[in-house]
Amino acid sequence: MNPASLRPAPVNGWTGGQYSVLRALFGLALAVRFSIHAHGALPLEAALHLAGLGFAVAFALGWRERASAFLLTPTLIAAGFLGGERGPGQVHWLALAVLLHLALPPAPFLSLDARGRSDPRGDWAMPNFVRALALAACAGSLATWWLSRSEPLLAPLFYAALASDPGWLPGVRASGPERVFYDGNCGLCQHSVRFLLSEDRSTEPLLFAPLGGERFAREFPDRSAHGFPDSMLVRTAEGRTLVRSGVAVHLGARLGGLWRALAALAGLLPAAWLDLGYSAVARVRRRVFATSDEACAMLPPDLRDRFEA
Repeated sequence: MNPASLRPAPVNGWTGGQYSVLRALFGLALAVRFSIHAHGALPLEAALHLAGLGFAVAFALGWRERASAFLLTPTLIAAGFLGGERGPGQVHWLALAVLLHLALPPAPFLSLDARGRSDPRGDWAMPNFVRALALAACAGSLATWWLSRSEPLLAPLFYAALASDPGWLPGVRASGPERVFYDGNCGLCQHSVRFLLSEDRSTEPLLFAPLGGERFAREFPDRSAHGFPDSMLVRTAEGRTLVRSGVAVHLGARLGGLWRALAALAGLLPAAWLDLGYSAVARVRRRVFATSDEACAMLPPDLRDRFEA
């Protein structure tokens, strides 16, 4: 039996990476809120806001995420009481939003807690009951905001995003297998491969092979004639070869959801500008990103089957 068949099919379009982006934005917004309220506050209130700032940053980064969420919830409520928010204001909806995080599986991809595990996907999935609770909370928090008009729309916006489904913006379907060729000695390329393995939910999943390997030699017998960069390239199902920023835009569109939206925005920019940015990152990638010899060897069997020599 194929080990991939043992994994339950996703019930919606949420992936760990997409949720981590939402959690990071929400956590950073809370950090800004704590920072603003700490300025000019009384010593006890300022200390509470500074503690909340630390918890919010840890929550945004996904570092000890469950502990930081557990500590952030009462800190928000206590800070609201010290600030005179004793009614059902937005601070209580914000605290409930953090608490809702505890109903999710731990360590989604792109959180610091997910580093070093063999399967980049982990066991993370978005339960539909959490989205249903978020939809109800969105209505309640929006009503509270409408009555008070005393806080930004942070809580309703978070709940609305959580209640949505990235699967509403599906990825571009490929007509056949597509291969990503990558530099196995580049740490950034290895991280990019793990990102694709985590976020790719397509029915025709991406295949991977190293630059200079046997599969690469069959696809491109005379590499020097092509002048390919030594980072990543994609061979599409139609036989096109994509390099530099074309790789990122194409793969983002394939992943769907948030990543397709970002790829669409990037596609509005001139390709020459995107290639300049890509080249700038490529020049420093070996100095900034460490290489791991275990990046692919530790993968579970169903993901290893997507690699070719």
